[in-house]
Amino acid sequence: MRADIVKAGFIGLGSMGLPMARRIRAEGHDLTLYARRQASLAPFAGADGVTFAATPAELGAAVDVVGICVFDAAGVEEVVFGPDGLAGALKAGSVVLVHSTLSPTQIRGIAERAAPYGLRVLDAPVSGGAERALAGELTIMVGGDAEALADVSGLLSSLSRHVVHLGGVGAGSYAKLVNNTLFAAQIALADDAMRAGEALGVDPAGLADILTTSSSACVASGVRLRAGSLAGIAGTPADAALTKDVTLTADLLGDAPGSELVDVARRFVAGMRASDRP
Repeated sequence: MRADIVKAGFIGLGSMGLPMARRIRAEGHDLTLYARRQASLAPFAGADGVTFAATPAELGAAVDVVGICVFDAAGVEEVVFGPDGLAGALKAGSVVLVHSTLSPTQIRGIAERAAPYGLRVLDAPVSGGAERALAGELTIMVGGDAEALADVSGLLSSLSRHVVHLGGVGAGSYAKLVNNTLFAAQIALADDAMRAGEALGVDPAGLADILTTSSSACVASGVRLRAGSLAGIAGTPADAALTKDVTLTADLLGDAPGSELVDVARRFVAGMRASDRP
């Protein structure tokens, strides 16, 4: 057995968490899973080397490191500090990887609450999408103690060849929020480009082809062009995640330099709500 194989736990089997958990197991790590909904565990039914836990505490008692990829801070706090939570079950010195995108204030508060239990919290939000998660090609933005990061480097290497340590707890969250706010702004600008083309009489299908293959092409503009409109993105995973993240970034920046980025990103959020937009 490889020396870097660990007993890992994972909580949060959504659109990103599921492929991440699959990748962890594919790389040979022993994996224990917890999910509130049994249906979330179905993809792992009968899988060798995978154990299901009835509670986060049961999971915590079986692992050395746990990844959490739930939607928001309330969800992280529930699985860590709630009834039958991880905090009272994980061994002192265990590492908690929070892959959820939170505000720096939220993740620092969670790390402070976890410290008396002897737990080491790293904020480790990810970017890249489900396909790159399955391929082990995510970008992972890490904030927290360098020694704790070194201790889980084997696990993280199964998910990413691009792990960036940005500083103390919260630094990873700052980077992820800036990234996602820029992503939302790029979607809004792609929508502006399509409407500009319409005003100039450019064939929409032809322009979409140009914008996805020429110098302006990017992942974000592809999201808008495939959806057909900003309203077409409403209700998708990008809707809830980016709306949350743009709001968090706006709260952090206020009127500071860079707030213009938030103004553009907010046009994306507003546009998703405009169901009459072509």
